[in-house]
Amino acid sequence: MMSNNSFKNPFADAFKDFGYPAASFDLDKAIASSRQNAKAFGDAAKAAADGLQLIANRQASIFQKQAEEAQKFFSNFSSAKSPESAIDQLTKAAKSNAESNLSNSKEIFEVASKSASEAAEILNKRLSAAISECNETVSPASSENKKKNAA
Repeated sequence: MMSNNSFKNPFADAFKDFGYPAASFDLDKAIASSRQNAKAFGDAAKAAADGLQLIANRQASIFQKQAEEAQKFFSNFSSAKSPESAIDQLTKAAKSNAESNLSNSKEIFEVASKSASEAAEILNKRLSAAISECNETVSPASSENKKKNAA
């Protein structure tokens, strides 16, 4: 069903004489599709922003925990009874810090990856729908017009 806002391209009508069918354009469908595109972009941006917010909050939490651990380390390190004890504390702290950083990095990467996947999925679904809508929005001339043009 064509709406009242159907647009017939006069340039395309000129090709009728050459046997090419004229196409019609449904403006209402095009506007509705554009609105859905804008909504999908907004939803994808929200998914990405939510992921960034989670990452920022997690990084702040990690930073706070590392600052507390550093403070604890330096207070213990300064009270070491011997150089061997200080080196042992330093080695344990370095190992613990490296393991913690690796774990935290993996966690942040997973959050970022999930967030990007969600945003991409939203856009991918919309792209598939938009392709279908495009085929419906621009329709070739009816078979009757094709027969008339062929005659």
